[in-house]
This record gives sequence, structure tokens and C-alpha cells, in this order.
Amino acid sequence: MLHKTWVEIDERALVKNIESLRGLLEGSARFCAVLKANAYGHGFLEVARIAGRAGVDAFAVDNIDEALILRSEFPSALIIVLGYTMRERYQDVIASNIHITVYDRESIVGLELIAAERAKTAFIHLKIETGTSRQGVLADTLYDILGDIGQAAHVALAGVSTHFANIEDTTDTQFANQQFAVFQQCVSAIRQAGFQPEWIHCACSAAIILYPDTHQTLVRSGISMYGLWSSDTTEQTSRRHNVALELEPVLTWKTRVVQVKYLPAGTPIGYGLTEILRKNSRVAVLSVGYWDGYDRGWSSVGEVLVSGTRCKVLGRVCMNMMMIDVSAVPQVDVEQEVILLGRSGRFTVTADEMAKRIGTINYEIVTRINPLLPRIVV
Repeated sequence: MLHKTWVEIDERALVKNIESLRGLLEGSARFCAVLKANAYGHGFLEVARIAGRAGVDAFAVDNIDEALILRSEFPSALIIVLGYTMRERYQDVIASNIHITVYDRESIVGLELIAAERAKTAFIHLKIETGTSRQGVLADTLYDILGDIGQAAHVALAGVSTHFANIEDTTDTQFANQQFAVFQQCVSAIRQAGFQPEWIHCACSAAIILYPDTHQTLVRSGISMYGLWSSDTTEQTSRRHNVALELEPVLTWKTRVVQVKYLPAGTPIGYGLTEILRKNSRVAVLSVGYWDGYDRGWSSVGEVLVSGTRCKVLGRVCMNMMMIDVSAVPQVDVEQEVILLGRSGRFTVTADEMAKRIGTINYEIVTRINPLLPRIVV
């Protein structure tokens, strides 16, 4: 079946990245594949199935709905919800043996109530706030919440986690070291209080690659699993320290030509007449726009690949269409494939290149590809 706009997922590249990252793990650390944001735009179930076949040890998602989809595919897997879980969904959490992130007394009380009614156990991962100022319990209130957990007979402290705030975009490790020290102190205090959580996790992609002492018992691999570096700094530092890791992008984003026309110099292109052709040109209309995730910021500055040739975006990106200059391409046919993100011939349009053009990061480029577009495993 032909599609007008779609995403291709390279199974070989994904498995290669997983294996390469697992090769960096210290000690007995296990590998958790992070699948939030539609598997970073790559396709939730498509990636989960490949990762499962590759033998990952756990999955991390943002919400309970994602977790339940995974549970139907992986009946016995460790599945961790990293984001907030609404209290009305605690029944689903407990019934499906999902591990969730908590950091307040109200969550523990609510989980205990429902778990006790069902004579089951609720498994929690306590998030420690160490410097991101996001989710988490502060170190100076840790003993209070441990007391609440200790009184909840049907709540099990299965994991402890935190998240680094300044580890990707800097070579100064001071703040990351401070965070890790606080985290280690909290983990020690938790153990001294009589708890023995199995899953201790704080290492994101950059930490997996650059800071092996942070691996603990579980690492959370997000952007790197998909073959993208979390930042230029992370990649450069990795190269400088001769880390044995080569990441290969997994995703190719494609669309099709739906019309080709010859237009004379002076012809305005698109809404607002924001671009006027400077010369006689061959213009192709593509079946992709900002609804699909091709950002309007790439209007008149983006480039795509047609038959291995870079072609400039002309005028404003529309909701479901956009125009490009194909004057340099010898032959262009209707329904011909166009590469929006990926390789064609000797040229590559990367997520990093696309991000730099509109002042953002590669994470946003891939995660904002419309989840309704087909994901095809190749």
C-alpha cells in the first residue's frame, strides 16, 4: 500500500544502537528502553516490538495508557510510568502490575487504599528532586515520605530515580556531580531506613555514554537508542574520550510529489506571497505540511532530497502541502518519493540540521512528526 507521507523505521539500525549502548553498561546495570512521545516519534508499538525482540530489560513510558498498551504485548515485562498518573487510574496500575513514579504522600495513600481493597501490591519508584526542579521529593522531606511508604502495607518501593539537569550541553560536570551525590545520599538513607529497592536509575542517554558511575542498576535510554546524539557536546566529548560508540539514525521521513509545474521568474509562491521566484523554475508540490509535523519555520529555508539532490522549500509551508524547487533535478515524476529527513544518494538531511534551522533540538524534530502517519518497519 502506497502512502502520501510516512515514516520508515530501520530495524537493523535500532537493534545495532541498543546492542552498542548495552555494551557500555557498567556492572549489573540493566537496559530500559524509553518509549515516551510515540517512541520519540518513531512509532510506539513498532519500536517496542523491535526492542522486545532485542532483549531489552524494561520499558519506560509517559502515562498509564501507554503502559497498558505495552502490557498487552509484554505480559511480564517491567514497565515504568515516568510521568504523572491520575489517581482515578490507580486501579489500572495495580491490576496490570505497572510501576509508577510517585513523590507525594497523597499518591501513596491513594495507592494503599486501592491495593488493600484488592489484596494486591502497588509498585512505586520514588523520584528524588536533585536539581531539575521538576518532579520529585526534596531530600529534606525524604524521611517523611519514607514513613508514609513504611505504613502502607500494600505499597512496595520497587525503585528510586532522579534526572540530570545539566549533563548534555556542558563539559562542566560540577552540577551533575552535585546531583549524583545528593541522589546517592538519598539512596543510602532509603536503605538505612530498611527499604531495598531493586531499581536504582538516574542515567539518561548522555550519562550512559559519558558517566558510567551513574549506571546503578538500571539505565534509561531515550534519544541515543534512536541513533541521535543528545547534543553536539555529548558527541564531541564521546569522540574526545574514545568511547566505543557509533550511533545510526533509525528514522527516515518521506513524502511524495503530487504535482510538477514550470513557473516563470517573478511568480509568487504560497500564502502571503512571501517568496518570489528569481528565475524560471520547475516547482514540485509535496503532500506534507505542518499538520504532519513539518514545521512552518522551515518556510523558505528548509531543504529536502529528491533523487539525491538537495531542493529548497519555497514560500510558506502549508497545513497539508508545501512547494520545493526541483529545477536542478533532471527528472521528477508525480508520486515520486521525497526524503524530508534521512539519506538519499550522497546527501543526508539530519534531525540536527533541521533543528538548527529553526532554533530547536533534534528531540523536537522527531517527536513532533504526526503520530497518525504510518510507521513502516524496514
